[in-house]
Amino acid sequence: MELEIIEQTDQTLQFIVKDISIEMVNALRRIMVGWVPSMAVDEVIILKNDSPLYDEILAHRIGLIPFTTDLDAYNLPEDCECGGFGCPLCQVSTTCEVMNDSKNNLVIYSGDLKTNDPKIVPVNPNIPIVKIGSGESLIFEAYAVLGRPNEHVKWQSVSNAFYRYLPIIEFDSSKCKNCPDKCIVSRMCPENLYEYTDGKKSPELVEEYWKTCTLCRSCESNCPETAIKVDYEDKAFIFTIESDGVLPFDVILRKTFDIFLAKIDEAFEKLESAEIQE
Repeated sequence: MELEIIEQTDQTLQFIVKDISIEMVNALRRIMVGWVPSMAVDEVIILKNDSPLYDEILAHRIGLIPFTTDLDAYNLPEDCECGGFGCPLCQVSTTCEVMNDSKNNLVIYSGDLKTNDPKIVPVNPNIPIVKIGSGESLIFEAYAVLGRPNEHVKWQSVSNAFYRYLPIIEFDSSKCKNCPDKCIVSRMCPENLYEYTDGKKSPELVEEYWKTCTLCRSCESNCPETAIKVDYEDKAFIFTIESDGVLPFDVILRKTFDIFLAKIDEAFEKLESAEIQE
């Protein structure tokens, strides 16, 4: 398997992966979306709530706040020695105590939450939770634990993960000389993959067309001279991961393959223990 990174930002990673089957790449995507754990609030104790929101709605909003995650420092509750009752190895406590002494309304943000571990904090301190009026207050305790997104979406470590085939476009511009409708290809392509400038007899395919081509085949089906052939590599994909920052991309990929290999080992163990009749 070959992997080449195309683009990486704080929230997006895009890479080309080759020599891999579509079944394999889809399995990796499903593990990223459903099995890679992250930290999220799972229990909220509201001590005082003067806001217009009911306690249940407020707890739901707090639970959806993404937290930075350290997979090496914390255990899943079911794997912890405490049995999931809550200890420093599987649980992070957070508190919020805000009193509005001003005459104006006050918005409480995710940055107002204080945790007992500086490594486990809200990814973005500017997520609004609720608004309280003058003289009102909000006091609560919350406990964050590791969880898997197949149990609840709040534990999802990636916002989105998707892939598409790596496109291949063959363009024979010499056939454009006798074209009855010049520039039709450049007009029909929704991704503007063909450039046509004055003084040129035919359009030109942009150099990095494969980055944005969606394989819609509009250019191929609308070219009157059949000068374009659109295809794709059978075992090459452009893979894109979008994250809100709960885990670094290298940790997400490493954990994905760890889970994948563990599931293969689990499958072999079950096959060996199963009684298969001939």
